[in-house]
Amino acid sequence: MPAETIGFRPVTPDDCGRIYPYTSEYGEGSCQHSPVSMYSLEEKYGDMVCISGGFLYTLRSKKCDGIYRVYLAPLGNGDLKEAYERIFTDAASYGKKTMFLTLTEKHAEFVEKTFPGRFDITEDRDMAEYIYRARTMAEFAGGDLRKRRLEVHTFRNRYGDRAEIREITEKDFRECLEYEGKWLRDNIETHDEETLIRDQRMIEKHIAHYRELGLTGITLRIDGVIRGFCYGFRLGDTYDVITEKADRDIPHSFKVLRMESAKRCAADCQWVNMEEDVGLPGLRALKLAYKPEFLLRKFIVKEK
Repeated sequence: MPAETIGFRPVTPDDCGRIYPYTSEYGEGSCQHSPVSMYSLEEKYGDMVCISGGFLYTLRSKKCDGIYRVYLAPLGNGDLKEAYERIFTDAASYGKKTMFLTLTEKHAEFVEKTFPGRFDITEDRDMAEYIYRARTMAEFAGGDLRKRRLEVHTFRNRYGDRAEIREITEKDFRECLEYEGKWLRDNIETHDEETLIRDQRMIEKHIAHYRELGLTGITLRIDGVIRGFCYGFRLGDTYDVITEKADRDIPHSFKVLRMESAKRCAADCQWVNMEEDVGLPGLRALKLAYKPEFLLRKFIVKEK
């Protein structure tokens, strides 16, 4: 391995505590900068990390190809120009050009200003993340969300004491996995099979290391049986909603999960991140319907 390379290595659950100070303080609340995602989406991105010189460096190893070596933005408190130049050197030492995926607007502007003419910079709308005020989501406050409030009231009037929301604990892990298996079987014919199966493997990794990863979430039970669950991870003052599962034949169950997870898991946060829509029209319409405070814009940056 060339001497100029950065010493990247795979992410393990034990690494999350070391990664978190960088992603929480400098990651702008982006789910792409979550140590939980870096670990659990290894199958998709192959994220590898190195902490050196006050910066966290991340390589998306499974996105690299014969031309580009692919990275996330360097995160840390120091000479950012020098951190980027270190990445350029790392890529060049492999005989490749540098590419960055999902740079935030702040980092894209820095690269354009600091290294003028060196990169092609393109906005990726499909990877923009939806950011909401935590208090708004916990109450579905305001006229724009009045319909959501009424739908939650409809759910509560219908199910009353039969419905129970509570924090996920170790006692729920087995039932959550069983419910996920049932959810997969019920939805696999109408959704992309490969994506659902990969999502199931991700959830299995989360549940296996739930406490180590710092996850928090809730279950929705009706008549004592799990009919939905959701969980996420705190990134500084942002709560990242990673997974939502519920029965579509129970009206408004997803809305109840969204409100209650914001109320119980994001109480000390300013923002809730409902992540990207990945270009799916239905998912985009859904996320926009909850009236995000802003979109965390994302950019692809390629060396010319």
